[in-house]
Amino acid sequence: MNSNASNKYVLGLDSALLAFSVLKRLGAGNVGTFDERLKSQKIQYLAQVFGVSPAYHYSLYIHGPYSPSFASDLFTIHAEKHNPDVSDFIADELKEKFSSLSEFVIGKSNRQLELIATAHLFVKGLFYSTEKTASKLKAWKGASEEEIKQTLQALDKIPCLH
Repeated sequence: MNSNASNKYVLGLDSALLAFSVLKRLGAGNVGTFDERLKSQKIQYLAQVFGVSPAYHYSLYIHGPYSPSFASDLFTIHAEKHNPDVSDFIADELKEKFSSLSEFVIGKSNRQLELIATAHLFVKGLFYSTEKTASKLKAWKGASEEEIKQTLQALDKIPCLH
């Protein structure tokens, strides 16, 4: 591969493929529909939080944390038809973190992932209190009291928050 190919990637080809591999192992990484892209964005954000995936810069958008550079890398991976072997790509040190991430995201809906990632960004990125986070989720995302309760409980299960 020539050096120009890796210049298309914000973090470089190796980092982009690692992020993509994490997503594929978690049933995400596709770009065909909005829902697939939303799921990929939120799982990538959480994978960074769990320390499993390379760090992209995220900003707050209408559907929670969003990274244009990650989106660009993901579209480039699909355009170039990369298909990495994801059977055993994680270094031993990351296996426990990946296992925790997998247990955390599997079975969560896109709505839950969106609320959790948004709440995490409020707490860790903007330093909002629990009360302000709950208020913002209700006002900005239209979250019900039950959704807020579940979201805050989910935040307590993120090991890197403590």
